[in-house]
Amino acid sequence: MRIAVPKETYPLEKRVILNSGAVKRLVEAGQEVFVQSTAAAGINISDRDYQDAGAKIVTEARDLYELAELVIKVRAPSPEEFSLMHDLTLFSMFHSTQNPALIYYAGKQNIVIVEMESVRDEKQKRMIDQTGITGKAGVYYALQHSPKMPDEMKAVILGYGNVSSGAIEACSQLGLQFKIVRKGEFKYIPKYLEDADILINGIAWPESRRSKREYLVTREEIRNSPKGMIVLDLSVDFPNPIETVHPTTYSQPYYLEEDRIHISLYGYPGLVPVTSTRIYSRQVEPLALLIARNGGLEGIDKRGDLGIAIKKAIIDPRKSDWRKHRPPEVSPGSKIE
Repeated sequence: MRIAVPKETYPLEKRVILNSGAVKRLVEAGQEVFVQSTAAAGINISDRDYQDAGAKIVTEARDLYELAELVIKVRAPSPEEFSLMHDLTLFSMFHSTQNPALIYYAGKQNIVIVEMESVRDEKQKRMIDQTGITGKAGVYYALQHSPKMPDEMKAVILGYGNVSSGAIEACSQLGLQFKIVRKGEFKYIPKYLEDADILINGIAWPESRRSKREYLVTREEIRNSPKGMIVLDLSVDFPNPIETVHPTTYSQPYYLEEDRIHISLYGYPGLVPVTSTRIYSRQVEPLALLIARNGGLEGIDKRGDLGIAIKKAIIDPRKSDWRKHRPPEVSPGSKIE
């Protein structure tokens, strides 16, 4: 199968979905791999490294996608990237529930998606997952904004899931005092914030609470918190449990609100791109190989537990009314439309 690994286009994104070691194993397994030139230059993997692994280097994204049967990448394509693709399978993080317009762009180009974050094992555990790194990397980055040494700081951590666990581990390693606030303790949050140096949110806020604009931490409570307190949101759900939080990017990773630094970065693992790429490569390689050996997605659920997990993560716009997801900025007849 012809597998394409493009260069990520999201600003300041240095990661790539497969490193040269994973590419070498795919090639040795009989697959044809094409890598866009300089795809991994940001993490010091050269085009020569990929060529030595058996990949073919393609300079232009348009040419790469023309060759591809299976495109594997970290982030969902932009509308401009979608316009270069057609009649292929896309395997990437997709987050269709948060951004349903992606389904429209995929349907327009006859692209079937394997939503990477939806591939789960029989226990419903994500098979491609970096939530632990999210918590660690978020804490490491946030502490760069503190005037104190970590062992002089106190953290208040909302939630105890996978994302929070990474933050808890980082706080423990660095010597921060921390209080984990569980559901039954939410009413005491204002009290816990009285001497907090950093507030860390790891709660995935349910849609029912988001739609009602309900908050665990209000703007007033942020305003009354200690001066210099850092707000670190790891879940990146919006609206958020913390009223003053909105998304940030690599180019603008933090902002001031109520005179407190706020961080809510989509893609925390990208702060440690070498580590993140290594983990992605290890997790994605067996899934990509199974799809390739199967010749695509048809009948993939007959290929054991791994195939069943892939099948459940498929989004096929052709089997739904993808046109209903057309974003308002796209008018009929436009270049992207």
